[in-house]
Amino acid sequence: MFEKVEETKKDGEQPLHFYYNREERISKAPESVKKYYRGEMKPVKGFKVLFTGSNKFIFIAIVFFVGIVWIYSGFNKSRNYAKIEGIDCEVVSYAYEDSIYSSVSFNWNPKTQDKTPKNIIATMYLINADNQIASKEEKQIFYKNDTQYIRFKNMDLDIIRCDVEIKINNTQKEISTVVKR
Repeated sequence: MFEKVEETKKDGEQPLHFYYNREERISKAPESVKKYYRGEMKPVKGFKVLFTGSNKFIFIAIVFFVGIVWIYSGFNKSRNYAKIEGIDCEVVSYAYEDSIYSSVSFNWNPKTQDKTPKNIIATMYLINADNQIASKEEKQIFYKNDTQYIRFKNMDLDIIRCDVEIKINNTQKEISTVVKR
């Protein structure tokens, strides 16, 4: 195929020749290449590929890490949720036109036995793109039963995140969410 093929040449020089001798090249090759050309090495096809040689270790590692991520995501709540003194607190924040709307919902956790009314203080911090506090606002409610909300509305000053510090009796936690655009 490539025997005695003339290559390009500069003016006044001899043309380059490419000589390809398959048998000579294979005779100098490693043993695995010789086996391949003789047809002794059949490729493994299908699902068996996952369990050959080092592939089985890669397959086991992938299964292991996928399992860890699955377990972690199953047991780990996101940063926009907290359980404080038997009350589930969740913050949601979104932008609409030139305003940021944030809402903190309070609901009794189903596993909670003690459902005495609680005093809740929520302090909202709006964080801008420079990680600076752009706005701070505090509201208070007396939580008795059912779902109750504390809602905040502010002007959009390049806000990227909403942090809410919640105090219920003597317990304090912070929840945070990214502003959805």
